Amino acid sequence: MRHAIPGAILVMIALVPGIEAAENTVFSDVFTHYEAIRRVLIEDSTDGIPEHAAAIAAAVDGLERNFSSTAAGVSPENAEAVELLLPEINSRAKQVASAQDLESSRNDLALLTKPLVRWHALVEGERPVVAYCPMVKKAWLQPDEAIGNPYAPNMLRCGDVVQR
Repeated sequence: MRHAIPGAILVMIALVPGIEAAENTVFSDVFTHYEAIRRVLIEDSTDGIPEHAAAIAAAVDGLERNFSSTAAGVSPENAEAVELLLPEINSRAKQVASAQDLESSRNDLALLTKPLVRWHALVEGERPVVAYCPMVKKAWLQPDEAIGNPYAPNMLRCGDVVQR
């Protein structure tokens, strides 16, 4: 059973152009909110970040309480590995939600990205790509290969896709 996302959050997602979940899993829900945060940071803003980060935490909390590999988007063989990542993802998402400024939001997003990249590697089917900027030494998830660095708006196109 998947955790329900509040209607206001779903409306916010629908208003962000180009954001669509590839599959109906908690990972795709999490990525949808993560992508909204990445886009806001690219714009050098924090608008909506607390709500999207809280939605990530809520989705992960729901998966923690009622875990299934299908809901997580992974094979049964990878279920335990993902289940072990969920508390860290939940905690990091809450950090992002409580960040007070752009710098903190970016730093906290980088910390959230680390366990999400590990989950990403285990997801079956369509998934976002992982990009990395050698200048800021940070990775992020994004929907496609067109680099959009959320950590350094002055280096928006700095980075490479390192994992598909």
